[in-house]
Amino acid sequence: MFGKVSLKVLPLGKPELPDVKEALRIYREMPHGYLEEKAKEKLRRMGYKILFREEAPEWIKRVGSPDIIAVKDGEYLLAEVKPSSQLKRYSQAKTRLILVTDVEEGKTIEVWGLKELEA
Repeated sequence: MFGKVSLKVLPLGKPELPDVKEALRIYREMPHGYLEEKAKEKLRRMGYKILFREEAPEWIKRVGSPDIIAVKDGEYLLAEVKPSSQLKRYSQAKTRLILVTDVEEGKTIEVWGLKELEA
């Protein structure tokens, strides 16, 4: 069971995650773990290898504990999963939404919503 949603078990013992509509239905039940698994699936489809923290280079370990560490062709990618009910509500207005944070350079940051996870 995943929240209150039954998952199909694939031959390798991995659960098959629900599609975007089902994700919206269960969003409030277990958002972080669900979104993290969907992000890992997308990164794998994009050719990334998901690393365990112990496999990451020391320079990544020194900056913190990102939810996902991935590598492709020697390029590392860090992902931090942050469910946000406020951003979700704002996105329903179907207008441009800018996320402002205290990082030095925003152009190195991508924001993925549920639809981008399925693409």
